[in-house]
Amino acid sequence: MHEIGTFAAALNGDDVALRRLAEPDGVVCVAAELSSVFLVETAVDGTEAGTLAVVGGDGGGTVSVVPLPRSFQVDRIGHDGEHFVLTSADGRSVRGTPQQFTAPKLLPREHNPSYEEQLEECFLATHLLPGGRSRPGTSAPIGPTLDGSHIDDMTQGPVVVSAAGQELWVSFDGSGPEKVAELRPHARRLVAAFDRIRRDGIDFLWATGADGDEPDEEKARFAAGMLPDSLVVYRSGDFEVHFDDVDGRYFPEGYWPAVLYRADMTPVAVTVES
Repeated sequence: MHEIGTFAAALNGDDVALRRLAEPDGVVCVAAELSSVFLVETAVDGTEAGTLAVVGGDGGGTVSVVPLPRSFQVDRIGHDGEHFVLTSADGRSVRGTPQQFTAPKLLPREHNPSYEEQLEECFLATHLLPGGRSRPGTSAPIGPTLDGSHIDDMTQGPVVVSAAGQELWVSFDGSGPEKVAELRPHARRLVAAFDRIRRDGIDFLWATGADGDEPDEEKARFAAGMLPDSLVVYRSGDFEVHFDDVDGRYFPEGYWPAVLYRADMTPVAVTVES
């Protein structure tokens, strides 16, 4: 990941280091009105890597990777004072605010045979995406616990529903209202099957971290201490479940595991969030 100082310097008129990153075939847009810089670097094999930096008044900020589909070779980047506009070599264009270019979640390429197709769909829909992201459950006030049918009332989330005898935050990642409407029946099915999802996720977490010599009592203690607290449904229908290490035995303070599942409810990977 590139340092924020490189992009802050470019916004202040010193783009030498930024241009060095972009050479020889990269594309750069320095947008003072957006306090942001968009960089696309091109590797020797022709693949492109996107980086978007949003710089604060103190010179700090965020640097985010923007995955680019192989089908969209960036020819130029402009902006209109509110949006970046990326134009491909074949004349297509994608526009969005810096927040909208924060990539929607996808299952990783190594676990996802449809990765490129899903990435292209998400990328071309950038202008439809909501902006920003926080840990599920932290950006909305806690309301009454609802049954799964109330997912029909969701436009984005999160909401708290009752699932398998517990409270569960449900939200949709990178999905505007129309896409959420498509995903609601799937989300209802996930809530209805959450006992299985929870059980399989805990087993997958255990198998990922265990060395095979632990006694059965330790596995039972692990299962009792992992409480799922949120379900995030991706645009693709794949999803993730975030778990709380309630006793603080297995993950450092401020960190928690998330299990990634295919749409058919098969767990395939684990990430550690913070």
